[in-house]
Amino acid sequence: MFLSKLCLNLRDPEVRRQVGQPYEMHRTLCSSGFRHLNKEELGRVLFRIDTDPRGLTPIVLVQSERFPDWYALPPHFLIEPPQCKQFDIALLTGTALRFRLRANPTKKVGSLTKTDRLAGMRERDGNKKNGQRLALLREEEQIAWLLHKGTEGGFTIPGRWEESNGCRLTNFRVEVIPEGWVRCGKNGHSDGRFYAVRFEGVLEVTDPECFQETVANGIGSAKGFGFGLMSLARPA
Repeated sequence: MFLSKLCLNLRDPEVRRQVGQPYEMHRTLCSSGFRHLNKEELGRVLFRIDTDPRGLTPIVLVQSERFPDWYALPPHFLIEPPQCKQFDIALLTGTALRFRLRANPTKKVGSLTKTDRLAGMRERDGNKKNGQRLALLREEEQIAWLLHKGTEGGFTIPGRWEESNGCRLTNFRVEVIPEGWVRCGKNGHSDGRFYAVRFEGVLEVTDPECFQETVANGIGSAKGFGFGLMSLARPA
């Protein structure tokens, strides 16, 4: 896999527009950096818009299966040359890592069961019922969502649930930072919104092979809108 760092030029009006419309940013990244590849050859491309340590310059981190050609980006899109490095995850069970993840924690409601879907059951209007994704807005729900993704994805977050006065409290090595609602910016979907949450903390690898797959594919939904990229680093 390859990890790229792109420092955006906020003086460019097109950059400012795409920072507020993540779907358009994703389209630009794919059509410029990987313009000679079709969808099957391209594979998964994940990205996240961060800022520099001073909070002034927007930075796009891009994780890709293919080596990108960022010099094909529109003129004046960047304020400095792009950076790109190859990285491989070679980990053991029990390895501890610091992580950052911008995610769209959701739950799906109103879905047909797998048995019903296989049976071809449909709603009265003739359309198959696929359910609806609802944003998880409470911190307790968001942490539970992340823990569930870890169980499926080969990692765990150190810590535990605690009880106090009949309430379940979180005591895990993760900070939950709500970023609020984000417009998707996709043509024809002007009302589409996603709830953004940033998780920062420590994880432990429980299944190295499964974890590698999780990192490569991203975590959660709305990956084409700047969610799902998990950044990793060794503990200080």
